Amino acid sequence: MGGRGFHAQKALINTYIWLALGAAIGFLVGGVIKKGTKTELIESILVGVLGAFIGGEFLAAQFNSGTAAPSFGFALALAVATSFAMLGVLAIFRKAVGPLKQGKSRQKNRG
Repeated sequence: MGGRGFHAQKALINTYIWLALGAAIGFLVGGVIKKGTKTELIESILVGVLGAFIGGEFLAAQFNSGTAAPSFGFALALAVATSFAMLGVLAIFRKAVGPLKQGKSRQKNRG
């Protein structure tokens, strides 16, 4: 029972690491490098977190060989790579869709 709790606690700590890592990468890309609006910054942070979580948890488990758990360094590298990949996809989507609007615009009735 003690070993089981340790592994569960280790998995929880890894989740927090992926969240913090993804937020940091999203902030660096969205706020420091690109200098977009606040909405774009928040969007970049959320996409960075999602990418790091997908890479660190799910992709690392997919590359799991047999019963041995993937190493932390491998999972960390996947988390960073997936976070940057997701932010790249976000940049492509932003170019395709165009700039974000800050609010609803009222259309004037001309008659």
